[in-house]
Amino acid sequence: MNARKQRAKSMMETKGYCSQIESNKFRISSQTNLDNHYIVSKTDSGLVCECMDYRTRKSDCKHIKIVLEIIMKNKCYRNNVFRIMERAKLNLCKYCDSGKIRKDGFRRNKNGKMQIFECLDCKKKFSSNFGFEKMRHDYTTITGALQMYYSDMSVRDIENHYEMLGIEVDHSSIYDWICKYSTLVSKYLNEIVPRTNDRTMVRADEVWIKVNGKQNYLFASMDDDTRYWLASDMTNNKFHHNADNLLKLTKDTIGKNPVHFVTDGLPAYMKSSKKIFGKKTIHTRHIHIQKDMNNNKMERLNGEIRDREKVFRGLKKIDTPIIDGMKAYYNFTKKHGALKGKTPSEEAMIKVDGKNRWKTIISRWESNSN
Repeated sequence: MNARKQRAKSMMETKGYCSQIESNKFRISSQTNLDNHYIVSKTDSGLVCECMDYRTRKSDCKHIKIVLEIIMKNKCYRNNVFRIMERAKLNLCKYCDSGKIRKDGFRRNKNGKMQIFECLDCKKKFSSNFGFEKMRHDYTTITGALQMYYSDMSVRDIENHYEMLGIEVDHSSIYDWICKYSTLVSKYLNEIVPRTNDRTMVRADEVWIKVNGKQNYLFASMDDDTRYWLASDMTNNKFHHNADNLLKLTKDTIGKNPVHFVTDGLPAYMKSSKKIFGKKTIHTRHIHIQKDMNNNKMERLNGEIRDREKVFRGLKKIDTPIIDGMKAYYNFTKKHGALKGKTPSEEAMIKVDGKNRWKTIISRWESNSN
């Protein structure tokens, strides 16, 4: 964690360090003088601050990092959109976020030349290939494989597709990419709070899925309005499993208890709903197919999961990163007809810059992890 993130974390431990004064403006108290404050504003190009650190470096200061945390944790106005910005366009140091960088030669690999930069603040060198450093193939090949894999293509089909394009890559390498980047993006995306309406309705259901040759069950929840896949939990037994963990993860994701909770008649949901959500949450156990007495939206997500599981021919282990990758694909890159061509993340007011959304998310994770 760099110095500015450490200072931001230290400031957030103090009450009243930040307040939102307008829809797009935040007031942050000075760390050294509580009588002073700085204004962080939201613009089309991201967050900007009036402090000297930002004006000098033209990069994220500790005040901006605080506002990002507030937005992600849903402690701002409900109509604020959280933006996952395309890191490569920012030209910032990957280690300290400084905007004071200079070109420092090239590094060559099988894909050609890669520009190297040197930070004039921390003196470290880096390439602009954020999130894909030391990879033998370029980001378009890797992110293309991710999209194809989660769009129902097997790793061998992807290998054959790339062979036709003159790109030599083994199916085992493709699977390694899937596991690596599915794990990385989930660590970043799970911190972002989707915007749900004031009368949030959450749906939950379970679907059987083969893991290491045995039948297991994936419990999952989604927001009714945005169709955002909120949380999931894997178990090897449907009827002796309680849904406490699923509901805790769901509550953490949306940052509150839902007003309505819709499930089928499985007893585990009723017990866990009272325990985790409390009595104020209305639990509706839909077990019919008449009019609105159904859980069809959740069954549609189950269908997506089952379609992909057939291509995978089962999963290798119960704690596989593939489920997190499916969740990232479903929420952030798959356009839904029911949402008029939007992704669930867009409907939940999370915007991903750039046409290659996998690249944007991966490069932002790289910057957030330093």
